[in-house]
Amino acid sequence: MTGKLMKYAAFFLLPVLIAGCEKYIIFHSPDFEQKLVIVSFLSPADTDYFVSVTSNQPLRHFADHREDPGNITGTVDDGLYEYPLIKEGEGYHFRPGNMELIPGKTYTLKVTSDKGLTAEASATIPRLRDLMIEIDTESVVHEGNGIYDDWREFIIKTEFSDDPGEINFYSVTGRFTGYKTYEGFDTDVYKERLWFEESFLKDVRKDQNNRIKLETRISRSYQYYDSAFITVYVMNTEESYYLYHKSLLEYNGSDNPFSEAKPLYSNIRGGLGIFTSYILDSLMFRLK
Repeated sequence: MTGKLMKYAAFFLLPVLIAGCEKYIIFHSPDFEQKLVIVSFLSPADTDYFVSVTSNQPLRHFADHREDPGNITGTVDDGLYEYPLIKEGEGYHFRPGNMELIPGKTYTLKVTSDKGLTAEASATIPRLRDLMIEIDTESVVHEGNGIYDDWREFIIKTEFSDDPGEINFYSVTGRFTGYKTYEGFDTDVYKERLWFEESFLKDVRKDQNNRIKLETRISRSYQYYDSAFITVYVMNTEESYYLYHKSLLEYNGSDNPFSEAKPLYSNIRGGLGIFTSYILDSLMFRLK
């Protein structure tokens, strides 16, 4: 009888002992401070500018409740003219009209909400200059392995000039466009985005001749098309544009779950996000 009592006593004591070993960690999320989130990019090549205005969100209850930025008013000015933000669709627009976006000039965005939230930022358009873009191609034939036929790869070599008298930042992308017309049908247009080995870069990439050189590759044969083109786009950007996109890549591209989280770059005073500018230059190269 004593043995049975001991057995049952041990059975009932076991959960108590296990419970006594458990440790509870109480997570206290930081107090939420609502801020306006701004995203807008300026370029003299545009005539209509989009400004995204939203709100940051609390860590908890994100799926159940979305913080609203409130009723928004805002302006963009260059020191002489001031233009209001106009609500259209999912964001806000401003159309400069008499206010021409001039390289080297600074523009200030001011946004307020009826919730008492404010945000402000400035962007200085990069200086306009000839980047002297050049494009060259190299064809490489890869032998098949018995299962697949031989195939041709094209190396797209791009280079452009950097001004040695200042620190510059760039973003480089490309596009392949092919046109094929079938008798009795409309022309078929194929477009493919081209990615260079580095999309956002500093002028430290330049060589002794102040030229920056990049490469990308395409495996699609342009022989299939009636005509085919390569277009390279080089954006001379503000440093803030570069820092924002580099931080965005690091934020989204980390494969290490234990790495320290890095905040996104922001140049918005009183809020979050980015208000920056760039100058666009491009060159089209005909393959066929």
